[in-house]
Amino acid sequence: MERSPHNQCLPAGDIPGVMDRITADFQQAYFVTGIINDSIYAQDCRFADPTVSFTGLDLWKRNLQLLVPFLVEPRIQLLSLKNLGYSKTGAQQLKAEWTLQTCLSLPWRPVISILGSTVYTLSREGNKVVEHVEGWNVTPVQALLAVFTPGHARS
Repeated sequence: MERSPHNQCLPAGDIPGVMDRITADFQQAYFVTGIINDSIYAQDCRFADPTVSFTGLDLWKRNLQLLVPFLVEPRIQLLSLKNLGYSKTGAQQLKAEWTLQTCLSLPWRPVISILGSTVYTLSREGNKVVEHVEGWNVTPVQALLAVFTPGHARS
């Protein structure tokens, strides 16, 4: 099976190519659809947010598949994506800033609204994401409380 140009591996050091693919992933709302360009993620990528951390691209996809059915009209918007340069450990890092808004399909229709960021740490070759670490403008406790706070009623 032939891979489309957007799913082919990037040459070492193609940071603009990685950034283009991350931007395309946001355009596909990868956070809420699971549609992600596998070619830029290491299979053993570490995914973390303020509530959980685990390793593995396949596990991230499975976890997201459990969440997606509970999201009602989710919207994610990429606000910015920038190259942070090299970390103290010598790894190239990128940072995306984004917003996420959705309701949950629970009877009380809680509204989730997060301003967040994701730091992508790249492999030494500079063409695979080895860490995907989110930060949010709310604490884990605030995020949990939002799930139990009634939102707007169904029309």
